[in-house]
Amino acid sequence: MSTFLASIPFYIYMCVCLILQEEVAAQFLTPNCGLSYEPNMATRIVHGKEALLKSAPFMAYLYNNSKLHCGGTIISNRYILTAAHCMRTYLKVRLGEHDVTRNPDCQGISCSPPVEEFDIVLATKYKGFDGSLANDIALLKLSRLIRFNAHIQPICLILNPAAAPNVQELQAFGWGYNEMGQSANVLQTTFLVRYALNYCRLMLERPITVNQLCVGLKGSDTCSGDSGGPLVTKVNYDGVWRYLQLGIVSYGDAFCQSPGVYTYVPHYIRWIQNVMQTNGH
Repeated sequence: MSTFLASIPFYIYMCVCLILQEEVAAQFLTPNCGLSYEPNMATRIVHGKEALLKSAPFMAYLYNNSKLHCGGTIISNRYILTAAHCMRTYLKVRLGEHDVTRNPDCQGISCSPPVEEFDIVLATKYKGFDGSLANDIALLKLSRLIRFNAHIQPICLILNPAAAPNVQELQAFGWGYNEMGQSANVLQTTFLVRYALNYCRLMLERPITVNQLCVGLKGSDTCSGDSGGPLVTKVNYDGVWRYLQLGIVSYGDAFCQSPGVYTYVPHYIRWIQNVMQTNGH
C-alpha cells in the first residue's frame, strides 16, 4: 500500500484531498466537523455514564455566577447552538470543559489544555419560540473566534434536511442533574431511543410538532441542566466517523423520567445559516 501511495504524483494526491474536503463542506455547515475520540460503547444525565475525555469536544458549558445553567454545542468558530429557553442575562460560555472540578482535565495520562472562557456578544432566539417550547432553539455569537484543538471542535449540522439519517438510537451529553438531584461534575453521556411523536403527546399531554423529536428510554433521560445540549448520532462520511447533531434538549417530565422532547435541528438549518450570515462569522 505504501508503495502504491508513493507512486501517486503529489499534485494528484492534493487534488483528491481537496475534492474530499469540498464534498464534506457541501454536506455540513462547517467542514472537518464532528471529530472525536471514540466513546466507550460498553457504557451505555439520569442513569448516564461518564463520557471519556475528548469524546465530545463539541460541548459548550453555559454558566451563570459560576453555576451550570445549560449545555450547548460548537457549530462554527464563532457560534454556539443551544435552546431558546436557556437565554438569560450574564451568561458565559466555557469550552474544552469535561470535569468542572479540575482544570486542566486529565484521564489517566491524557490531559487537556486549560478550558477557555467566552463572553456572549449576541443571543438570537428563533422568532417562533413561545411558552409552549415550540421552536426551542437559539444561537450565541461569542466575543472572539474559537481556536480548535483536540478538545474543542465543531459538531456537524447537515445542510440538506432530507438527507438527515432516520436513526432510532441516539446519544445525549450533558452535566445536568442526576437521579440524586445533583449536577454532575464530569460530563455524562447516555444512549436513548427515538419514539413516535404521539407517544410524547400521550405521556406529556402537550402538543408536539414535526419540528421536535420524542426520545427516551426506561430509566434513562436528560434532565435539568442538560437543556440546550445535543442529541447526536455518528455518521461515516468520506471514511471518517463524525458526530452529527439531530436534536437539542428542550423539555420532558418534571421528574426527569422518560420520554423527553428535543428540537429537531435539521428543520432549522436555513434559519441558522441566515443568522450567521446576517450577523457575521
